Amino acid sequence: MHLLDSLRPALLLSLSILFLLMLWRRFKHKAMMAERPVAAHAELLALHVEYHPERLRAEVAMPEDGELRPALLDGEHRPLFAWPRMNGKAGTQVLELPLTDHADGTYYFELATATQRTVRRFILNRS
Repeated sequence: MHLLDSLRPALLLSLSILFLLMLWRRFKHKAMMAERPVAAHAELLALHVEYHPERLRAEVAMPEDGELRPALLDGEHRPLFAWPRMNGKAGTQVLELPLTDHADGTYYFELATATQRTVRRFILNRS
């Protein structure tokens, strides 16, 4: 009984401190976001390899209309293949890009716009 009596205040105090810390971090994050304007860039939300037929499925969020330049890079970030340039519309969209004639292994997907370049790693494994 004596252990439970001393444990309860310690738990209440630590939970209160954690709650206050969480509130402070949320306030700080919101205050920093309001102070600094964020540049409007395309965001690569998800990247999946789909099989039958083999294709790369990329979900992209665009803040405004713009040109997208998708490319396939090898393990050392050297260009292997470039898909045709696309006109991206404002909002969320899905790009389905064919993956043919590439061996199993680790590759990088590059999504470039006029102002940025995003690179994500993926693994192609047919077996």
